[in-house]
Amino acid sequence: MTAATITGGAQALSAEKRPMTIEDLFRVKMIGDPQPSPDGSRIAYVITYMDADEDTYRSQIWVLPLADGTPIRFTGGKNDTGPRWSPDGTRLAFVSRRDDGTDKGKKAARAELWVLDTMGGEAWQLTKTKHGASDPVWSPDGKYIVYATRIGGAEDEEADAQADEVKEAGAPKDGGEKKAKQSDIKVITDIRYKADGVHHLLVGQGYRHLFVTDVPAAAGEPGAGRQLTFGDWDDAGAAWSPDGTHIAFCSNRTHDRDFNNFTDLWVVSTIAGEPRKLTQTQGPASSPAWSPDGNQIAFLGHMNPEPYGRYANAGVWMVSADGSAAPQNLTEAFDRSFAGDVAGDLRSGLVAQPPLWASDGASIYATAIDRGTEHLFQITLTGGEPQRIIAGDRGVMNARLSADGRIVFTTATVTNPGDLFSCAIEGSDERQLTEVNAELFAEVAVADAERFTYAGDGGWPIDGWLMQPRGLQAGQRYPLALEIHGGPAAQYGFAFFHEFQLLAARGYGVLYTNPRGSTGKEAAFTIANRSRWGEEDYRDLMAGVDAAIAANQWIDPARLGVLGGSFGGFMTNWIVGHTDRFKAAITMRCVSNLLSFFGTSDIGFTFLEMQFETEPWDDVAKLLHYSPISYVKNIHTPLLILHSEEDYRCPIEQGEQMFIMLKKLGRTTEFVRFPDEDHNLSRGGKPQHRAERLRHIVRWFERYL
Repeated sequence: MTAATITGGAQALSAEKRPMTIEDLFRVKMIGDPQPSPDGSRIAYVITYMDADEDTYRSQIWVLPLADGTPIRFTGGKNDTGPRWSPDGTRLAFVSRRDDGTDKGKKAARAELWVLDTMGGEAWQLTKTKHGASDPVWSPDGKYIVYATRIGGAEDEEADAQADEVKEAGAPKDGGEKKAKQSDIKVITDIRYKADGVHHLLVGQGYRHLFVTDVPAAAGEPGAGRQLTFGDWDDAGAAWSPDGTHIAFCSNRTHDRDFNNFTDLWVVSTIAGEPRKLTQTQGPASSPAWSPDGNQIAFLGHMNPEPYGRYANAGVWMVSADGSAAPQNLTEAFDRSFAGDVAGDLRSGLVAQPPLWASDGASIYATAIDRGTEHLFQITLTGGEPQRIIAGDRGVMNARLSADGRIVFTTATVTNPGDLFSCAIEGSDERQLTEVNAELFAEVAVADAERFTYAGDGGWPIDGWLMQPRGLQAGQRYPLALEIHGGPAAQYGFAFFHEFQLLAARGYGVLYTNPRGSTGKEAAFTIANRSRWGEEDYRDLMAGVDAAIAANQWIDPARLGVLGGSFGGFMTNWIVGHTDRFKAAITMRCVSNLLSFFGTSDIGFTFLEMQFETEPWDDVAKLLHYSPISYVKNIHTPLLILHSEEDYRCPIEQGEQMFIMLKKLGRTTEFVRFPDEDHNLSRGGKPQHRAERLRHIVRWFERYL
């Protein structure tokens, strides 16, 4: 579809239904992590929603018996996730935080593993750890579960020291001299001393390792089990071998792991011994999956081929389980990524999509992103082009193979946050199994969006989507909001955005595109803006605005708004510093100064090297040239700055610099700070803060557009 064919845009919103509101955010149910039972008769999955009263999220596990199709709520906790069937289907293990701290005076409990008899009865706690348990995986014989937990660090050392002190004294001391107050200062020695989303510094926090615990026939005293991996690094992605004697996992154990992404695939015996490395430390390896005969392990990743480096598209690889042969890329000729998704703001339960082996071991199923979609593909071990099994204008997620010969998956579209589906193994006979938001969408109108392709800078084809405003009438003109995604290595496309729906319901057209630097296309496209943020990618965005205006007479070119977060915030800052065509702008979790970003972001010290191919001490002029703050004097567009105070990815000082300079220049600006929030405010922040954020967006556009 070309720009000339997008006249008319998306379908107008239904007049019979009411428009989307900010408060509808609290009514959306998000589905994820479907798990077919071993006999294929039932599917366990997670439903997550927002509790506006307690200002938090709730999750419960549901089970769908395929015989009658009536979902049953299976767990009664407030925060139950990660359902995993035992191999015989008689028990369900899951992760639960039974006390979430919302009751007054109570501290939030750690997430632990629980077990529930699938024939009925109360769930019982399996693990008791210092820092919480996650990622349970049953052994093939159903006797054990491997899981991940964090151990070591200053907190554990302090607890051990206190225990030794009590032991030496024989009993707790009730009197005597008052203890000196412990120092609250933090001595930093590691460069990765903070991480976005953690909400505290990672000083002395220890490392994530794998543990194995036996699963008794009935409830007993919970414990930690046996530690399987050790060391000053993190281990994750555990997968049992079919015979139950080994576990594959992923870990970066290189000496310079703070500065690279060389995650390797390892195998360790479940009895004893040192882990054995299967890959050659050339790139990221993740999501291991054993072949049915146990001779091969499939995984996702890439081997850092030049010139793409860390931005190469992830492929489906295979390596011999005994390490006798080098890893083989099964999708080398397919220049799309088997890692990534379609950006959306109402999605939960997302887990890493591991490769799925066919029962005969002759092929592998995996999802790949492609021009605003995510589809399921079949890859044969003998080579050839991957075959698209599940397609369409949507994002296919959480695919699982079922014992009844079908594929179970969730999928999202522009008009649906997600539901559960199944299809035959070759993709036919697709059936929708749930309608989790039927009640909401029976009364609320949603807007669809139409994809179009336009010529970006230099003629490069760029994908865009246009959503019409509610109540569009012939002869009338309406404002248009240009939304810009983060990354820049991410993609917009066929996914649900409550934010976009809200703007359309308020009478704004919504335009979103994937300029160069986005994912979902060739790796060369993803790196095309490397060292050149704000150059061709900026012109790609402006060409999209021009194409939409030229083909749609309802767009008022005098009433354009622009907004974006992260890289989208960078680009919003850049745009208003280089053109006055936009009448209102909103920059969120932005980057404004690349020099200060290097030393304040949790990833800045490696991210700038990847994206700009230099270090601050080598080329200050280059980083200043590509910093929006250098063009702040040119900004005359009213600019709203939204930023989270605990954003460690794009620290709040980036927004502060824009605000202070604009105020000193006497320009129109406001600075809205969100306490106790990180970089993911718009996708996982506290429900009330998410609603307040949307109110500020609407307020700003209503005032200036």
